[in-house]
Amino acid sequence: MSPVIRLSSDVYKRLEQHASGFDTPANVIEKLLNHYEGIKPEQALKLASKRSVKRHTRKYMFNGETYGKGRLVLAVVKAYTTDHPGTSFVELSSVFPKDLQGSSGVFVKQEDALEIFERTGHKRHFIKPDELVQLDKLKVAVSTEWSVENIDRVIERAQSFGYSIKEID
Repeated sequence: MSPVIRLSSDVYKRLEQHASGFDTPANVIEKLLNHYEGIKPEQALKLASKRSVKRHTRKYMFNGETYGKGRLVLAVVKAYTTDHPGTSFVELSSVFPKDLQGSSGVFVKQEDALEIFERTGHKRHFIKPDELVQLDKLKVAVSTEWSVENIDRVIERAQSFGYSIKEID
């Protein structure tokens, strides 16, 4: 498991200003370190290719459908809210606490997800109308940012509700 670095929201917002495309906070920090250490972009590419890690592309079976990590979490949250009609934001937050995902949480209010997308240009949540999860009084957007480290926590939580999720080779 990778070490966790906690950043204030102000520092995180500053880091976001240096992100492009699908940069993760770790990628942005690495770019800043490369700049500070005088490593040119072409040198950084050579170093990265030497230590590249295979992407986690496992698939999961849930309710008869096959999903990648992000879509699995979306399906689990939707299943939970279908099985528990009238779920409030507070209730869903206690069922899927922020620390299951890590820094940004499992879901945010729809307007917060749209604001993040407009501000950063990064689609960090499922924000299409059919992807939003309807709660009792508002809609939420589930995070698209899932890794090997955090997907297992959501699977364990889902299994504690009696949901069956199987990893597909």
